[in-house]
Amino acid sequence: MENRLETPLRKAIDWLEAHSYRYAIIGGIAVSQWGFIRATDDVDLKVLVPNSSYPAARAALRAAFPDRARKHIPENTFIVDVVIEGVIVDFLLTLPGYEELIIERASRRDLGGWKAWICSAEDLIIQKFYAGRSKDFADVEELLIAQNGKLDEAYIENWLTQFAEALEKSEILTEYHRLLAKSKSLE
Repeated sequence: MENRLETPLRKAIDWLEAHSYRYAIIGGIAVSQWGFIRATDDVDLKVLVPNSSYPAARAALRAAFPDRARKHIPENTFIVDVVIEGVIVDFLLTLPGYEELIIERASRRDLGGWKAWICSAEDLIIQKFYAGRSKDFADVEELLIAQNGKLDEAYIENWLTQFAEALEKSEILTEYHRLLAKSKSLE
């Protein structure tokens, strides 16, 4: 992890843990924890909101971290975007259902002398496909290579199938199968 991200990440996590919020690190920092180091310039955290009390969670996060990151766009109910020591930190509030599993399946990992909850490699792959940006597909390819033989492929397939159907984007599964076959061909 880049040094400039560590302090903002720790401040965010310290606050979440002090206020009993369960969370999981996602995005570029999580990618680096699963075997593929890539540069990232922000911090992304999935945050479980007890009893779906989103207004209370948003208000508490805004009070703790009042410097909004993206003032030029309307606020999103499920994203609290802040700046902590010059770094954008996105608190992504979980929706009931699949996103709660991201938190449930997270593992506590060492980040160089301190520990934090990191989303599973499988959930990271699923989220990357859901986001669907070209850099996300590149991350998935590297994750599939780094985690070859260690992934719960049935879990990934199940959720990607559901998202492909719900979003009417069959290309999600097609691309996953292509990247999975490519990673297995490197064995």
